[in-house]
Amino acid sequence: MIDILRLVFEFCAVIVFSMLQLIVYPSLMFYSREELIKWYHSGRDRIFIFAIILTPGHLITSVLQLIDRQNMYTIVSVLCIAFMWFQHIVIIEPKHGKIIAGVDSSEEIRKSIAKQNLVRIVIITFLLGWTIYNTIQSTTMWL
Repeated sequence: MIDILRLVFEFCAVIVFSMLQLIVYPSLMFYSREELIKWYHSGRDRIFIFAIILTPGHLITSVLQLIDRQNMYTIVSVLCIAFMWFQHIVIIEPKHGKIIAGVDSSEEIRKSIAKQNLVRIVIITFLLGWTIYNTIQSTTMWL
């Protein structure tokens, strides 16, 4: 059951990160500095709700899998997820903070956020594929 739950969290994360990459971040390039700050105070909070649900759930299911069985899949998964948390807290969030504070809203910082998100998409897509493979191998719930 934990395998299926993890699959759901990863699939949802791919959807949310891809939505950010393909819809939200490109559209932010067309905002003026004032409009961007205004959007961050309203629109970002709506996206944040998904993150509050997805990221801890994803981490918890991965750690539970690691506790249940220690293999290459669970160890690499937890390390990748820890890296994504580190990347978000140390690299991405300070850039969002600069935009919210009105300190810097340059096109360069917006592109940098999009590039960092692309790294997350690659990692989470890799994990999703690996999770699908492992779930198919370990469960009888497939048709």
